Amino acid sequence: MGREGGGVISPSPKRVASPPAGAGDPDPVTRLPTRRQFLDRLGEEIAAAGDRTGSIAVLLVDLDGFRRVNRDHGHAAGDRLLFSAGRRLLSAVGDGDLVARAGGDELVVMSVVRGSSEVAELARAVIAAFDDPFDLGFEQLTATASVGLVVAGEEDTSAESLVGDAEAALDRDRSGTRRFEVFDAELRERIRYRAEIGRELAAALVADGIAFRYQPIVDIASGRIVAVEALARWHHPDRGAISPELFVPIAEESGCGRELLERLLAHAAAQFPSIAAADPTGSLALAINVSASQLASEPLVGAIRELAVAVGVEPGRIIVEISESALSGAADSYRARFGELRELGVRVSLDDFGTASTSIAQLRSLPIDQIKLDRSFVAGLGEASADAALAAGVLPLARALGIEVVAEGIETEAQLAHLFALGYRTGQGYMLARPGLATDVAGLVAAGPLTANRTTETAALSDARESFRRALVAGDAKLAEAVITGAMVAGIDPITLQSEIIGRALHWIDGEWEAGRIRAADEHLAAAICERQLAAVIDAQRGGERRFAPELAPRAGYPSRSG
Repeated sequence: MGREGGGVISPSPKRVASPPAGAGDPDPVTRLPTRRQFLDRLGEEIAAAGDRTGSIAVLLVDLDGFRRVNRDHGHAAGDRLLFSAGRRLLSAVGDGDLVARAGGDELVVMSVVRGSSEVAELARAVIAAFDDPFDLGFEQLTATASVGLVVAGEEDTSAESLVGDAEAALDRDRSGTRRFEVFDAELRERIRYRAEIGRELAAALVADGIAFRYQPIVDIASGRIVAVEALARWHHPDRGAISPELFVPIAEESGCGRELLERLLAHAAAQFPSIAAADPTGSLALAINVSASQLASEPLVGAIRELAVAVGVEPGRIIVEISESALSGAADSYRARFGELRELGVRVSLDDFGTASTSIAQLRSLPIDQIKLDRSFVAGLGEASADAALAAGVLPLARALGIEVVAEGIETEAQLAHLFALGYRTGQGYMLARPGLATDVAGLVAAGPLTANRTTETAALSDARESFRRALVAGDAKLAEAVITGAMVAGIDPITLQSEIIGRALHWIDGEWEAGRIRAADEHLAAAICERQLAAVIDAQRGGERRFAPELAPRAGYPSRSG
């Protein structure tokens, strides 16, 4: 049953399901008008706007999870789904509304509406039309829909700009399904601002106005710098410092992404050798961020190969980072490129892990070496929070898959101690080291492990650490609890309890298991005991049980290497 009250777009009262005679062939998959045919018809309606009442609305309809259907069932199934989706959409809109295929997994609707309530009603009807499973013959599949919509205003506009506005509305928030987003004045201003920033960024690249910095990635246990990440920084002459979280995506949108990456690679090729030369271990790695479009580009592998040659290191000391969100819904399409990088010897890292929806199956199938836990999961550490459970849950999964884990965004002593007690070995953040010039970072590397304000070793601390270690080896939870309680009473502060007793013992147990000297079951039991005692320390730190001396302030710095 079609929507009641839809405005008349064509002289005929019937909805337009195929292009008029002489307009060209319809889309071969959906048998609907093509995007070009839709734009032509939309342009005619915009030109005739003064001859009718009501406003033109454009709705861009995206099939949630369509890539998954193509991946799991093949492109023939995807084509059948698109055809069926087109039929569903025709049944949901008004008799005079125009339905077409916009491209890919998107369909588009043109309607005449007489108010905001009517366009919202149309959007809800479109979404509801996709609630029932699709019968594709071999299987029933569920594919919901999300909608971006725009209503033409009185100002001059074009068919292309209206569809573009609907696309912008759809892209406002890709985090959910079964949703509709409306293009409004706020979004229009955001687009104008981003376009302005894009133009200024292009000018900054021409004027060599982008700076490059290197942020250390640190082995938490020793304080040794194990890698540096090359980062772009932009200080605008009028706007001040502009976050890379803003200007890097805009670089991609404005076509500057490739040039920005080329500049970063050139700078790294010139500066990283001096940083690497300061490392006495000869193993310092270099991490480079790439976007989804850069990962998909053919020249990337060659550019990374040239970088390895230029800096004079084996490819295994180059890490290519790609944001998890950049792969959202399309991780499988990048598997081949990941494989090419791995064949080169380069390590692949999934950055900002936890911000998208990578499944365990995808994580297992992707040829990656490392995941970087997003800072949003680190922010709540140091206290009892859901973040702690999520951060703890990532480690055993990654270990089972043979993937290294780096914690990002470490900014406090409490976060650092908590991560170490959870079993994290590597971290990055302002608490450890800020991004700096290549010369400054080379100085840090040359100085050796970051040891400032390291916890002072005492007899009480040494005894407690050894007793806790024995409790873990024996699998004795009661003894472990007694050791932690005694350490609290003795005045050992909660930061030290987490890092120097629980964390040290857990990492020692992990090393014994990796060396084959203890069974996996014993390692799992020890980890569970550590997790329980860590929770007790966090609870006491929050004031639930003031079992430690309140006058003792947490000690700053890295866990010591003793023990």
